[in-house]
Amino acid sequence: MPDFNISNRIVKLFPLFLFLVLFGGCTKKKTIAFYYWKSDCRVEKNFKYPLYVKVLDINKKGIFKTACFREHIPVVYIENDIFKIDIDVDKIVKREVKSENIQFDCDWTLSTKERYFSFLKRMKKIYKRVSVTIRLHQLKYFSRTGVPPVDEGVLMLYNMSDFKDPYTRNYVLDLKETKKYFKNFKSYPLKLNVALPIYSTAFVIRYGEVVGLIDDVRKKDLDSSFFETLGKNRFRVMKTRYFKGKLLYEGDILRVDEVDLNMLKEAVETIPFTFDRVIFFRYGNLKNWNIEDLKKII
Repeated sequence: MPDFNISNRIVKLFPLFLFLVLFGGCTKKKTIAFYYWKSDCRVEKNFKYPLYVKVLDINKKGIFKTACFREHIPVVYIENDIFKIDIDVDKIVKREVKSENIQFDCDWTLSTKERYFSFLKRMKKIYKRVSVTIRLHQLKYFSRTGVPPVDEGVLMLYNMSDFKDPYTRNYVLDLKETKKYFKNFKSYPLKLNVALPIYSTAFVIRYGEVVGLIDDVRKKDLDSSFFETLGKNRFRVMKTRYFKGKLLYEGDILRVDEVDLNMLKEAVETIPFTFDRVIFFRYGNLKNWNIEDLKKII
């Protein structure tokens, strides 16, 4: 004889089961990608992750192109001052970038906002999907700085302090500064993804002033016989010498700004909005990282 109690329970639970089947798998899985910011195109042949490649650099000194022809999302860097002078940026971009998707990197200001946003509207008529980079101050004060008329923004969580200030804690990623910008955050009227740093830089401080930088330096690279540890990320040059092609003088201070997995994880945890993708800056520094570890932090 059939157990009607069990049958009734199954009938009652069926709507819940159906809901889980239909909507339980709808949570979009987060993905990772990388920025490629060099002028060549030395990318691993079978690299399987999306690349955002700087294909054009438009500034007052000229137009610089990247010789990269593999599948990628093209990024066009435009110096903010370009929108203060009479130059046909539209013509340059349309001529050089043939793609459905495109990203623009420009740290616009109040004085260039109108021209930059008008430019973006015209680009929307040409390219299927347009994204732009967003700085933290543009996120927090968007009622003044404006919201770009595009499909998507990428919030840059790096280069957020003044690198010329010798007392800057960490130019690459300063979590204290990040949290200040996220305080009292409610919403932003544009879909956002996130860009995080995986690079490192040593700033050379001489007589209290930042006089140069050396790319791709990590604390573990510093030989204790030549560098005296002064603090968490500061080291004194003990003897005049060349280091990674840069002449350092006795008494110079190196401020090594770098990130680790814990810092990246904490940065992700502080983000007050939903995002689908993290783009790591940049591909050239992957030799110092395990991609599987990077995937775990999101």
